[in-house]
Amino acid sequence: MFSFFRKKDQDGNEVLTQTAPITVTASHEGTASHRPLGPETIIPFAAETTEPQHDVQQYDLSLLKIEVQSNHDSLSAAEEQAAMLHANNQLAAAIHILEADRPEFINQCRLEPWLMLFELYQQQAQREAFDALALEFVMTFEKTPPIWRQHSQHQPQLASTSAYYAFPAKLGIETIEKEAKQFLALRKKNPNIRVDFSKVQKIDALGAAELVAVLPRRNKEQGQLQLIGAQNLITLISNKIEVGRRIPAEAPFWLLLIEIHQILGQQEAFENLAVDYAITYEVSPPSWDIAQAPKDSQQIALDEAKARAEVANEANQEAQLIGIITAEHPQLIQKIAHLVSDQGITTLDFSRIDRIDFESAGHILNLAMTWLQQGKQIQIININELVLGLLRVMGIADMLQMERRK
Repeated sequence: MFSFFRKKDQDGNEVLTQTAPITVTASHEGTASHRPLGPETIIPFAAETTEPQHDVQQYDLSLLKIEVQSNHDSLSAAEEQAAMLHANNQLAAAIHILEADRPEFINQCRLEPWLMLFELYQQQAQREAFDALALEFVMTFEKTPPIWRQHSQHQPQLASTSAYYAFPAKLGIETIEKEAKQFLALRKKNPNIRVDFSKVQKIDALGAAELVAVLPRRNKEQGQLQLIGAQNLITLISNKIEVGRRIPAEAPFWLLLIEIHQILGQQEAFENLAVDYAITYEVSPPSWDIAQAPKDSQQIALDEAKARAEVANEANQEAQLIGIITAEHPQLIQKIAHLVSDQGITTLDFSRIDRIDFESAGHILNLAMTWLQQGKQIQIININELVLGLLRVMGIADMLQMERRK
């Protein structure tokens, strides 16, 4: 319902005004005109011949036809049907709906139906139809159409051969026991492990002693360690020891530094430090593990760079959302909730999400409402047009930031 109220124009004639930005078809005494109404559009009407009752002018609104056309950027009926059919895995039916609607949208400057058809042809492997639509798209919009994706996005993921553990900024009495237990538990499951010391800023004697206890690789059953950020830890420890200064509390720093050189394969540095340790504490020095092949500084740097790249790639894969989100396979919904849980601002990449069914969209709607209540800022990027259509129909696009696939 729209609010109208009376007002006088410059000539003293009464008129109706309205505030909603609608399109009106005004018909009076057999005439009609079409024009958009603004915030203060004036609609004239003929004067009544009867006297007003109780000083209130009576108007026969049956003579005035109002045709409302929403300016809201909404989907057409065909687009909504296509999005829902796609969600229900009825891709051929979705194509039929949009192709039947082509006479309606072919001359409209709307991207939605075009992009929906492109995606449907892609998912149905209809390359000829895709190329024909691309040519028509160029002629209509005079810009580059979407590109056919040659290979399946769903490449098999290789299982990681190494686990990863990053120690925190402080390794001391408050944290080291917990960290050591977690590290050993992970190492028990996977003896090949990357150990990251890049974040460590402080370490005390107890922290060094615990690391000496959990790091050694003295037998094959313990697997292989790959150190990341080792130079950071070496610098911290080196500042805590001095040759000839025999302080028992410093011994763990010596032993940890010796062990790091052993793991890295720095045989010369290991042997020099072992001799200094023997001189300082008047004990037999540790011996080099002959199973460990010596490495030069260049090889050590290359190994660490490779390990960092692998860790970054695995972290990226862990955050990726790949496949279809359905009620039968709710893992991706759980993954989405996990990715958002601990962050105030999150970007979810849907570039490899092909389809979301209606029930799963309902779960995402519930999550979106919770995120709004928590003040989280969530952005979903690279959404294919059919999934975006479903999210718009469900009202999710009004709650979260959305960006369609380019």
